[in-house]
Amino acid sequence: MFLFVARRLLMSVPTLIIVAVMVFCLVRALPGDPAIMMLGGNIDDESTLEMMRQQLGLDQPLPIQFLAWLREIFSGNLGVSVLTGQSVGALLLDRFSVTATVVLLAITTALIVAIPAGLVAAHRHNSRTDYAIVFLTILKLSMPSFWVGLMLLVVFGAMLGWLPTVGYVSMSQDFGLGVTYLILPVTSLALSEIAVMTRMMRAGSLEVMNRDYITHARAKGLPERQVLWRHVFPNAFAPTLTMVGIALAGLLAGAAVTETVFTLPGIGKLLVDSIYGRDYPVLQGALLFIALIYVLTNLLIDIAYSFFDPKVRLT
Repeated sequence: MFLFVARRLLMSVPTLIIVAVMVFCLVRALPGDPAIMMLGGNIDDESTLEMMRQQLGLDQPLPIQFLAWLREIFSGNLGVSVLTGQSVGALLLDRFSVTATVVLLAITTALIVAIPAGLVAAHRHNSRTDYAIVFLTILKLSMPSFWVGLMLLVVFGAMLGWLPTVGYVSMSQDFGLGVTYLILPVTSLALSEIAVMTRMMRAGSLEVMNRDYITHARAKGLPERQVLWRHVFPNAFAPTLTMVGIALAGLLAGAAVTETVFTLPGIGKLLVDSIYGRDYPVLQGALLFIALIYVLTNLLIDIAYSFFDPKVRLT
């Protein structure tokens, strides 16, 4: 196990370096000048602009800027935000706590709903229940997540007034109020993942139910519920677990739309704001942080995969 984890971490280093090069080049390709943004567009003379560019390190050649950024990364310093003056590392960790809370709650909710739904649909294959579950998943997959979020805001926020529509309150400050602010964004993200995971769980369960050991378990007289949860579920969940890893990393990295719709101060909203503000240090740090999330999430999924698939050995 230790050798597997160490080998995977070493393999991820070239990936992160390549991502760092791509991030640096893409960020520099954005139109606009952070120095002009810092000065508010009011430039009396070129000397003022040049002084600001020197202060931000933008007067150096691009290779020198990249090496300076790498040096800061390896020293544990991602730089300072051009717009707010805050440490990029502290800013990312503060915003990431919001995103992680929303995403983990959404994934947990999706699993609680999708696993039983997929098992039931497979168990009652070609029945009305199966058709209904498949229809609902296809219907949800055809709806963009941002549109679902807007509809939830309109119905439960604006029309019924049951839940707040904008803002955020941390559950550490006020647990009850914080939960009310999370219900709509968590529901919006969870609905998208429920559809995908249900289809995956149904497909995996249908494949497993045709195996000989399932027929043998039923022949021994085991109750159908026990057959489903003790024999079908562990073997059918492995592909779904891979989908969970992809979804988890994707939601952590791509929750910008949901956070923008619900005005959540998460890392996705921070990424959007840094793009508009041409905040190079925050934008670079956020994209590199997202790449690190992908690497670590895939590593954790590979480790967890071995517990559900006996054919997998971490060596």
